[in-house]
Amino acid sequence: MLFCIPVYAQDAVEDLFQALAGEIPAAELELVPNLNERDLGSLDAPRLGGFADLPPGGYPTSAEIEAWEAAFRAGEIGGLAVISDTANVSFLESWLGDFEREQLFVSFAVDDVETALLVARIAGQQGYEALPFRLDDGFSAGEFYATAQYRLAIDSRAARRLRTDVTEMELLGERLRRDSASVFRDPPNRDDRSLSRNEPRIFRKITLGDEFNQPTIEEIVVPGGIALGESAELDFVPVELVFDGDSFILHGIDSASGTNGISRRLPGDDPATLKSLFDLSSRSIRTRSDAVVDLDIDRRVSISSALRDTGAGFAFLFADTLPFEHLDYLPVTKSVIIDTGVSWSRSGVESSLLQEFETGFEVRFLSADSMRIAQTRLALEYEYDSASGTVRYDGNWGRYVSRLRESTDVDGLGAGLAEFARYAGWVALFRRLEQDAVPFLKGRYQFMKIDKGGRETPRRFR
Repeated sequence: MLFCIPVYAQDAVEDLFQALAGEIPAAELELVPNLNERDLGSLDAPRLGGFADLPPGGYPTSAEIEAWEAAFRAGEIGGLAVISDTANVSFLESWLGDFEREQLFVSFAVDDVETALLVARIAGQQGYEALPFRLDDGFSAGEFYATAQYRLAIDSRAARRLRTDVTEMELLGERLRRDSASVFRDPPNRDDRSLSRNEPRIFRKITLGDEFNQPTIEEIVVPGGIALGESAELDFVPVELVFDGDSFILHGIDSASGTNGISRRLPGDDPATLKSLFDLSSRSIRTRSDAVVDLDIDRRVSISSALRDTGAGFAFLFADTLPFEHLDYLPVTKSVIIDTGVSWSRSGVESSLLQEFETGFEVRFLSADSMRIAQTRLALEYEYDSASGTVRYDGNWGRYVSRLRESTDVDGLGAGLAEFARYAGWVALFRRLEQDAVPFLKGRYQFMKIDKGGRETPRRFR
């Protein structure tokens, strides 16, 4: 199989609008690239356009998919999938597998179905294929919505009257904030409007410094606990991620030889856990924060909303309790577990198509200096190997190295953090793939529908 590095055109919406402009009078439909522009006039005719806060590649979250499908089943909205000519390939196959074609999806109120059908008809005449969705269709409208690179909508009085949780419908009529490219006060948290009260504060682990660089963060605002901020290194160039219902397959190109058609199966893991870690990585990118979980001195819990009430979230909470169970004698006030590097490569077996990984991580013990800056007094270094599932202790550094007792079970601490390290490897991979805009369309809908709910994460961890 031949794979290509996808290059998405930023002007796909503009191209569609140019194709429609000469055929649809403005009195019937206005074409507006950004429906949230501040200088738009009164809504005299329906408008077709995109949104400031839904950029290309801003795929819907699980909650957004659920809300869209609920409104669709209730007969409140419809959908229109648009793609350039599929060249005699099935619509769904071309939509999910041809990265040279941009996927555009239009949401609309059911009262605007005639306008949507007009767009579909004219687009079809101009070299596009357009597939409208209504309740009696056999296609899964939600799968197209979940995998659309461009999310558009028809703005109309009927659409604005809808009382729905569908993101596109909620954004209609909103205007950009002054001197901003967003309609929200806090754009990274548009799904939550702001970090919840029980979520760790925004935090970058780089501010902790390292063995050779001074920290820059005050102890009082170190959220501590666990922070993951690494992006994985890979031994080939990834070009497509596929979920087959149980596990992931990563397709790519050999960066050294240029060999095409590389396919690696990623290690098996619980799908609900993978969904939790996928959401954590995505939320970390949106909020620009590495913070995962924190337990304060009274063991009150702060945890990323992506992990709340999940098995993975509970495992992270448990991991956060381990450092002081093994080193309760140090004159420090805080422990922080951070990832320091993640590397994915083919399994050591020459003929293997399995991809494995190694996770480097540190357990830091902190206290404040006279300037209230958080200083790492002792750091324990570890490396996790996914093939064996084991953790190796690699050494230590810090002013309190001499206070590390020989009787301390540093190997036992590392072994107890093996699950954390496995999760960290996945988070780093998902972060790398999202940062590099590696397409994940095949199986995305099924993956996003996974119920990740599991063990309740308590407000106070005993």
